[in-house]
Amino acid sequence: MTEQHVYTVSELNRGARELLETEFADIWLRGEIADWKRAPSGHIYFSLTDGDSEISAARFRGRLPVSPLLDEEIQPGTAVLVFGRLTVYEPRGRYQFIATLVRPVGAGALQQAFEALKKKLQSEGLFDPERKKPLPTFPRHVAVITSSSGAAFHDIVSVFRRRWPVARLYLFASAVQGDNAPGELAAALESAIRFSQAETPLDLVIIGRGGGSAEDLAAFNDEALARAISVCPIPCVSAVGHEIDFSISDFVADVRAPTPTAAAEVTTPDQNEILSLLRQQANANARRIRRVLVDRREQLDRFLRPATFRAPRTRQETLSQQLDTEIAAIKRGIRRAWQRTATAEKQAGALLAASNPHRPLERGYSITTPVGSPVPIRSADELTAGTTIETRFKDGRATSTVDEVTRE
Repeated sequence: MTEQHVYTVSELNRGARELLETEFADIWLRGEIADWKRAPSGHIYFSLTDGDSEISAARFRGRLPVSPLLDEEIQPGTAVLVFGRLTVYEPRGRYQFIATLVRPVGAGALQQAFEALKKKLQSEGLFDPERKKPLPTFPRHVAVITSSSGAAFHDIVSVFRRRWPVARLYLFASAVQGDNAPGELAAALESAIRFSQAETPLDLVIIGRGGGSAEDLAAFNDEALARAISVCPIPCVSAVGHEIDFSISDFVADVRAPTPTAAAEVTTPDQNEILSLLRQQANANARRIRRVLVDRREQLDRFLRPATFRAPRTRQETLSQQLDTEIAAIKRGIRRAWQRTATAEKQAGALLAASNPHRPLERGYSITTPVGSPVPIRSADELTAGTTIETRFKDGRATSTVDEVTRE
């Protein structure tokens, strides 16, 4: 009978460690952080779970490669990928995973990157209030940086037409999600700056997009784009996602708007309110003039009443003539004041009426755009045979296809 080997506890734990480290060396492990603790020694101890099972893990200070994401505590529930090896802690016979790298995945990774960049730029002072430029009170030329096919641009156009139609909008189209979006957004901003310097001075830039997932909005958390916005010489409004969404561009821009529609609201005066204020000011001026006229008449009456008894008839006639002259001057002043007020109101009304994009349509003109685009076609070079176009008249619109383009 062969004598059976009897293991000591230490031998068994050592054998288990060697077996596990051989079979499960250099592997990736996926799970969620269950708890997280940094010891005074600098070592990090945490647990991973997949909902059904849990394993203890450790990441020792000084182990290479360095993982910058471990500088801050990772919150419980964060999904992570952990690279390392499986082993047994021999003194206690405890089964554990020794981590070399810990990387959040999915939304967790985006949030970690967001917080790291936010902390970095904030420490450089890019969020400081004294860097913020004030928005213009009456913007006339506004650049919009967003997708040409998204709803954000149409929402902004709609609000401007309703509240402040005298402004002109310039679309600098860009992708707003995907790997190329950050570079395209920064390039569109640079194009807007060059346009403002060489063509038409811009009063305002609105950059943003409608709502979406964290991955969809990630383009606006790009460091290069954030730095481009921070040095933009034109007042810049960031309008990304919904009210609950925040992006890095929101922090570096001069003003953050919760949505593209809100950006248009916050940057425009209301034409109806402006007209109402003009009318109120004109009425107030009229009341002040009437009060002055009454006061002057009372002063003259008080002056002439005793003089009538003291002065000879010629003096009375002279004073009466002076009274007529004063009254005539006051009447002329009233007429001039009313004329100035009426002229100002008429000019404001004419300015607003002239900005109505439908006025040319009433005179027999039409506006032709590519189907699905609000930008009018200004040149035959923008058309090719087979292009589908939409022509808008004062009382309707027609869709047609280009058969031939003749350039003159």
